[in-house]
Amino acid sequence: MRTLIAAVLASVSCSGLALAESCEDKFKRILVEGNGKAPVKIHLTQKIKGGMESKNWNYQDGKGNWMSEVIEPANMAWSLVQENVLYASNDKGKTWTKVRTMDTGKGSGADDLLRKRAATARNARCGEEKLGSATHQVVEAEYDLLGQFKAVVHDKYWVHPETGYIPRVEQTMKAKGFESFTVQVIEPAQDLKLPTPQGGS
Repeated sequence: MRTLIAAVLASVSCSGLALAESCEDKFKRILVEGNGKAPVKIHLTQKIKGGMESKNWNYQDGKGNWMSEVIEPANMAWSLVQENVLYASNDKGKTWTKVRTMDTGKGSGADDLLRKRAATARNARCGEEKLGSATHQVVEAEYDLLGQFKAVVHDKYWVHPETGYIPRVEQTMKAKGFESFTVQVIEPAQDLKLPTPQGGS
């Protein structure tokens, strides 16, 4: 009986090892799922090689709606997407003008696009790094940005080992004649309320 129990335990242990998530699979999952559907606010800094640096707050409600509040350059318009309609504001969010109806970027279409990008992931690396006072898992790899604008993207995620939350993402994008480096610092925003444009004209 003891031999049988030992054999069963050994089998279960080996099955668990076989089902363990590889570094590349972990990257693919994070690329598609991110922080899930919870509302977040993201401080985003982007530097374009040979060009300007921009900073903004990006607010996402987890339902496909979002707003971009530009910090630098201060004279740039803000953007808002509500129910798949893109709006712009030139007075720092006081009034909004409809720009167009979005073709994609919300719901299953956006998830499908992320899965297609994830399928091209390669050169994955996993490890640990300190972020603030806590040691985080780091997961990074490169993949192809598909569509009319083709580029190779390298993402690096910091993942809290206990909660799985992603507080920081660094991204390098390289295309023909274009290169950028972007840092996202991500915070939970449970009480987030996005503006509701009136009229939409």
